Amino acid sequence: MAGVDVEAAKRPSRTYGLLRAVSGVLAVGLVLLALGNIGVQFYANSRDLPGPGTLSVVAHVVAALLVVAAQIVADRYADWKAPVASVVVLVVTGVTLWTFWWA
Repeated sequence: MAGVDVEAAKRPSRTYGLLRAVSGVLAVGLVLLALGNIGVQFYANSRDLPGPGTLSVVAHVVAALLVVAAQIVADRYADWKAPVASVVVLVVTGVTLWTFWWA
């Protein structure tokens, strides 16, 4: 393929840089929130306190795994998959926060 920069085609696009950055911050935040939930549940179990509960801990861990996977896709692809994966991070984070923290 003469004239086609193959390496440039594989690199992530800078077009969605802000969206990718925001989704990355939210992904890290949700992972930290899941780890915090796990820690609080262990502390609560050791002190015979109620804690956040199994549903909350499992949901936060599953959400964290989903957003990390979506963020990896957003960081590695340059086509339509990058913004879609970033939006998945935004939606999963929003639903998790709304369900377990604000509602």
